[in-house]
Amino acid sequence: MSWEPHLDNLASKLNSCIVTIKRIRNCIPRSEYMKLYNALFMPHLTYCISSWGGVPDYKLSRIFAIQKRCLRMLFGKKLNHDCEEFYLTCARARTYVQHRENKSFCLEHTKPIFNKNNILSIKSLHIYHTFMETLKILKFHTPISMHNLFTFLPKNNKLLLSTPLMKLETSQQNFTYQAAKIWNDHKDKIFNKSTPLETGLIIPGNDENSDLACSIGFVKSRLKICLLAEQSTGDPSIW
Repeated sequence: MSWEPHLDNLASKLNSCIVTIKRIRNCIPRSEYMKLYNALFMPHLTYCISSWGGVPDYKLSRIFAIQKRCLRMLFGKKLNHDCEEFYLTCARARTYVQHRENKSFCLEHTKPIFNKNNILSIKSLHIYHTFMETLKILKFHTPISMHNLFTFLPKNNKLLLSTPLMKLETSQQNFTYQAAKIWNDHKDKIFNKSTPLETGLIIPGNDENSDLACSIGFVKSRLKICLLAEQSTGDPSIW
């Protein structure tokens, strides 16, 4: 199954959202820009992202570019192509210093913007929604047809899922493979470790929030903190 038609439609929808935000942002206080982003842009970006978010990075890059464009417009410090002031050429509309200095056409790096405003990138959003949906499937056994697709490894690794054997890259993009991989990579960072008893025996779930009995709210909070920490590492000018 190809996600190209969906990605094309999503890119068009997100660009339309940016146009809408551009028209109304000057009528809204800057303190409310986050609500504007969450209300008009995020719902389209995250719709069924656990299904299509596993596509290769080169296909996801254009959607990520649109997300960065939206954040530059709302939270960026420098003028960009979506700001009316960027195109002012009349000397009367600019200060003397602005008139004398060379205009820079370099786009502002968005990684500091993501980290400062605690916003997840599209890759982190895919991990977040896939992990949460997998947790709900395993915890509540619903839908049962999806629950039957997942298998836990032996009891000594109770929370470790068996990853389906798929060699083709296209097959590895499906939800089952991505969910098992993401779950195994992040579960140890989310759940608390069980404390050994005096006899040295470790009972899974003996401690609070150490197994599937933990609350959904706890996992959401811990997972977002974990993803923001991973996202903030590395060179701030990389994207």
